[in-house]
Amino acid sequence: MSRLTVIALLGCLSFAVHAKPTAEAAVTLTADAPAAQQLTSVENALRSEEYSEMTLENRSRVQAALNRIRVKLGSNERVDQLPPLQRTDVFNDQELINTLMSSAKEDSRMVCRSERPTGSNRPQRVCATVAQRRIATESAKNMMRELQPAQSNQR
Repeated sequence: MSRLTVIALLGCLSFAVHAKPTAEAAVTLTADAPAAQQLTSVENALRSEEYSEMTLENRSRVQAALNRIRVKLGSNERVDQLPPLQRTDVFNDQELINTLMSSAKEDSRMVCRSERPTGSNRPQRVCATVAQRRIATESAKNMMRELQPAQSNQR
């Protein structure tokens, strides 16, 4: 009986290990909610771990767009209260923010693979963010490009 209990607990533990956290939607700006709350939520998200892979250039572009939205809103609480031309400018800035934040969140996503090191049959779990994997791939390609001309000169 105790063996069955141990096996059942280990089986449940394996499901808990493989369970994925609930995916939160990317931070987005919409016209139907108060703008001040949305702007502060975007600024808080920028400081979070979720958007840690965002480049400094994109981070400054988001900050500039947030500042432009604040200036356009002035004392208005909602985007709907703005004149049509200013509303269009705010929506364009919102679209820029949504695009940059979505791509940054995707780059911060953790991807794990099971790899077997050379000379071993025991798999190891190797985890890296999408951005780290892309950088590693690009550096490996650059290294191979540098090696190719050196090898052709030796012949």
